[in-house]
Amino acid sequence: MEELAKQLNNVKFEKNIVCGSNPLAAKIVEKNKSRGTPVSISTNLRRIDIEKNQPIYKYAVQVLFFYNKGDKEESVEISKSVSKGPEHERDKAKCSKVYKKSVSQSPELQKGGPFFYDRQSCLYSFSRLKNDEIMCSLKGAEISSRPSFIRAEFKLSKVKESFQSTSNDISKTVNIRPAQADKTILEALNLIISGKPLEDPNVLTIGNCVHYLYDDSKIQMDRVNGSGGKSSAVGTSKSIRTLEGKEKTPTLYMTTELKTTLFHPDNATLFQVLSDYSGFSPQMKCNNPWALSMKDFFLGVSCYVNYGKFKDLGDERVMIKIKGFGLSAREQTFECDKKETTVFKYFKEKYNMSLQYPDLFTVLARGRDDKNQNIPVECLVLCNSQPVRTEQMSKDEQAKLIRLAAAKPHERKRNTDKVVTEVGLGANVQGLIRVSQPETVTGYVLPKPTIKFGGEKKVNWNDPNKRGPATDFNITRFSKPAKLLSWEIVFDQNVPLDSAIGPLINTMKEMGMEVRDPQKTFIVGGKLRPIFENAVKNKRQMLLFITKSSNNYHQEMKCLEQEFDLITQDIRFETALRLPQQQNTRKNIINKINIKLGGLNYEIDNEDLKNRLVIGFETSQKGGLGDAPIAIGFSANMSAHHMQFTGGYIFVKRTSDVYGSIVQTVVKICMDEVIKNRGKPSSILVYFSGVTEGQYGLINEVYVQQIKEACLSIHANCKPHIHVIAASKIHNTRLYKEDQRGFSNLEPGTVVDETIVNPLLNEWYTTSAVARQGTNKAVKYTLIFTTQPVPISVWERLTNDLAYDHQIVYHPVSLPAPLYIAGSYSTRGAQVLAQRRAIYNAEGEFDFEATNEKFGVLNKKLFSTRFNA
Repeated sequence: MEELAKQLNNVKFEKNIVCGSNPLAAKIVEKNKSRGTPVSISTNLRRIDIEKNQPIYKYAVQVLFFYNKGDKEESVEISKSVSKGPEHERDKAKCSKVYKKSVSQSPELQKGGPFFYDRQSCLYSFSRLKNDEIMCSLKGAEISSRPSFIRAEFKLSKVKESFQSTSNDISKTVNIRPAQADKTILEALNLIISGKPLEDPNVLTIGNCVHYLYDDSKIQMDRVNGSGGKSSAVGTSKSIRTLEGKEKTPTLYMTTELKTTLFHPDNATLFQVLSDYSGFSPQMKCNNPWALSMKDFFLGVSCYVNYGKFKDLGDERVMIKIKGFGLSAREQTFECDKKETTVFKYFKEKYNMSLQYPDLFTVLARGRDDKNQNIPVECLVLCNSQPVRTEQMSKDEQAKLIRLAAAKPHERKRNTDKVVTEVGLGANVQGLIRVSQPETVTGYVLPKPTIKFGGEKKVNWNDPNKRGPATDFNITRFSKPAKLLSWEIVFDQNVPLDSAIGPLINTMKEMGMEVRDPQKTFIVGGKLRPIFENAVKNKRQMLLFITKSSNNYHQEMKCLEQEFDLITQDIRFETALRLPQQQNTRKNIINKINIKLGGLNYEIDNEDLKNRLVIGFETSQKGGLGDAPIAIGFSANMSAHHMQFTGGYIFVKRTSDVYGSIVQTVVKICMDEVIKNRGKPSSILVYFSGVTEGQYGLINEVYVQQIKEACLSIHANCKPHIHVIAASKIHNTRLYKEDQRGFSNLEPGTVVDETIVNPLLNEWYTTSAVARQGTNKAVKYTLIFTTQPVPISVWERLTNDLAYDHQIVYHPVSLPAPLYIAGSYSTRGAQVLAQRRAIYNAEGEFDFEATNEKFGVLNKKLFSTRFNA
């Protein structure tokens, strides 16, 4: 394990990998489907029909603004804006203004079309222009009121590639080789369908595909109002995709998903916003606890500068982003004209402004030469139409928004359809494009798996006395009980709870475990380390903590668990008080303990799993640019029993390709373990979670090769069958069970693999978990690669069966066990790293080897257990 951990430090990150030339696993068409109970399913997808032989022409747009700069002219292109947030939306608004003015001056743009402009660098037309290039020069305050503004230029020209596509090109938008798919018509239709909302003054469009209503009174939804004038708005996202369709030929569909988002107040002064928060005062310092706690709510908020020569220019005012809080205007000094002055004096002398709140902290923003500048709070006004990012919300605001979004199925469907109508996405376009009502498809409810437990017993799904929802089951004895012979129960100092010990031990014995009485120990002075040191000396198997929630030892306990390589279990004192009366709570705790000690609570009867290694990759954190470390979790059935899933986490750089650096290493680790415990598998199935369709080529051509190399590194003849499946909740498809009673959540085990899936690939949606509240979201699965083509029903059944293998809760979870467990490992790794901090080398770079060696689990006994159960 140590040698494998060291290999991580030598991983080379491939940049700009271009993939998609190799074919993905082709769809296998099944006949005589009889694998489950059919059910009618309503969706949020609408079929898009376009007239046959309808051409669509693509033109490039360039918008330039020219300004006086001293004795020369300077041009700025805003049609390829690289700005983000409100600044980007402002650039698009400028482009739209220039385009509309150009249309009024160009007879050709008045006669042709209809035209659809994306407010940046692209315009589509249903007719070809007589001239391949149009130029307009525009002047006047209606374009820009800036004193230095000279003119704007609008240039329209036909693009060099993909100039013309037609409605007959729909089949070209999908290809078993992803790189060869021509998405031109999809890009065009995404804009064309948004034509009406883009022109509607009651609709706020973010990007080109998310539309919010200013006036949503017709929707009759509740609103969330937060501190600082925040308020929610309802809207819909939209995407155009090519799917299988009813006729089993590539068909266009529009997906619309309900969006409920919190927005900052429009055109509010920053001082007003701050004043709305309890505890604010005009003399607040930047190091005040209130300011320190509130800073995150304002980081990244865009504001207009409300002073200087541009203060009366409306949307053309200077825009800044808040980077933090600084010293007050009276305290903050800087050099101006080679003399030191304060912000307070500078504003008085430069702008003849006597600041009202000179003792209030200032706002830090990026100035010239990337140096911070300090701006008085009273001189800033929030930019309009700013969505509130999650990190800018309080926990209460996040909770309220989640509750608002967690609508019941019939409510979500009704509101989605209403918003689509109000926004204008459900309307036909120019008589050439027709938008249908939401599609209805047939799904299948798969049979529940056979579940065996101790005493050769099986779960009786038809038992009228079974507890909970229809998917819940109960077991009376573990399939493989563990032994707990040396353990300690840890209490707070002078706060024992002997009444909890007996019921726990009795329940362990009832479930078949061999248990000896524990030793009791107490936390002294809040110090946990001595507890672990003594436990290791005494060769304890486990530490069971029963402590008051107010002490909050959990995070530190789990970090010490990793450091000392010793299993722990945490029970809140308040919960333990009720253990004698609550059998289900006791069983839940014992379920965890048995699994952590290497036992098996029950097993799923699935022959396809017996000689197959199943690996899941998951991360609870987003990828992206930068090299800040994140934790990738993985889990596999590499233990002695094929239904036991264990694993761990590995720290990697935060990149857009989150898994690429560790695939080969992890597969090699899992192969070594399964060979040691059960022998060489005949097949490997790997699930990758959270990947997008754009990464299918990467998985197929890079990850698959790494899996093969991991096998060959074991032995030249180690060539098991390989199957790779991508799992994703990063989609906007919503599915609703439809019957005579209306719309409801799908039953667990419902699959959809026709009409609304990829026309060329083995793709399906599965809903595994019970929705306790709101509307459940199906997981989309796509078979990316296989060396042994089999009907898609094999993968559907296996994936559904694995959703029942959580072992702790007796009902299916939202993902198959290897992915669900890998996700919990990823979360644990992130928690350990947050508590202990990553290690960097002398050059300031993240040190893979040192961080994984010190804070990882690959070289520990924990790795062979399900320590995070």
